Amino acid sequence: MPFKYGITIENGMALFTAGQMAYYASWYLKSRMGVRKPLVLTMVITYDCNLACEHCMIRDNLDRIPQPHSIGYEEAIEEMRSLHKEGARILFFEGGEPTLWREGERTLDDLIAAGKRMGYYVTGYTTNGTATIFEKSDVISVSLDGPREIHDRIRAPGVYDKLMDNLASIDHPNIFANMVVNKTNIDHVEETVRLVADHDRLSGIMINFLTPPPYDIALSMEEKEKVIGMLIDLKDQGLPILNTTKALEELLIEDYGDLCPLWMSAFVMPDRTRHYGCPFAGESCKRCGFDAVREYRLITKGNYQAITQMSKRFALSRR
Repeated sequence: MPFKYGITIENGMALFTAGQMAYYASWYLKSRMGVRKPLVLTMVITYDCNLACEHCMIRDNLDRIPQPHSIGYEEAIEEMRSLHKEGARILFFEGGEPTLWREGERTLDDLIAAGKRMGYYVTGYTTNGTATIFEKSDVISVSLDGPREIHDRIRAPGVYDKLMDNLASIDHPNIFANMVVNKTNIDHVEETVRLVADHDRLSGIMINFLTPPPYDIALSMEEKEKVIGMLIDLKDQGLPILNTTKALEELLIEDYGDLCPLWMSAFVMPDRTRHYGCPFAGESCKRCGFDAVREYRLITKGNYQAITQMSKRFALSRR
């Protein structure tokens, strides 16, 4: 890594510059004084997907989603540049399935490269892992809903094996699994955590609850309490659960609307609609199952565990 700011610090897998640390420290101090600037930009670059997963709210609402279903390259660049000027330094690409995004010869790789040239410290994306895996990203989140039978029941036959084959073909230091716990896979959470622990390509697992709709497979509070108790115990045993303990506990706060730091993250949709905070804010907030907003809030409150663990994994340059 070039010594852009004169100092490079190694912390586990993370390599990052003093300039990045200084920026985050400045952003945090200003936020404590009431200066509200987004730190994270999530670009929903396409609604297109090659699967129809049972818990996907986009799948059931495609006919009501505004056109276009994919953002153009130049439009994406304009939005990325605009949010970088506002303060964002962490850039994530989502879908649909973001690895399917194309414009002519351009692919997700080109958007990742553009983000790095602009000065985003970290780029990442979430994928079902069945198509091309773009390795130039700093962070790769792969959806994993359980062992083979359960994963394929939720997504489609053969998806689990395709994901594992693709993971075996790449060598990347920061790939983690992302699991959405619902009634279909609730009895396989520990099995999935241990599967990740034994996998040589996966560095950990992030657990979320389903944010409905659909409502019929969402967990009850009693079920959530059992899952959280088990996860905290597994984390205490040293298993690679990336959620902080406090954020796991706060997943039991279902209505997170008044707690969510909406200003911290910006979302840009394929039609260039911009949201600060979740684009599904409103009714979904009453049963929010998204762990990241808990981690965001804890960071803004100065929680040491959230700041250190989340920054090392998701906010500091690694490649």
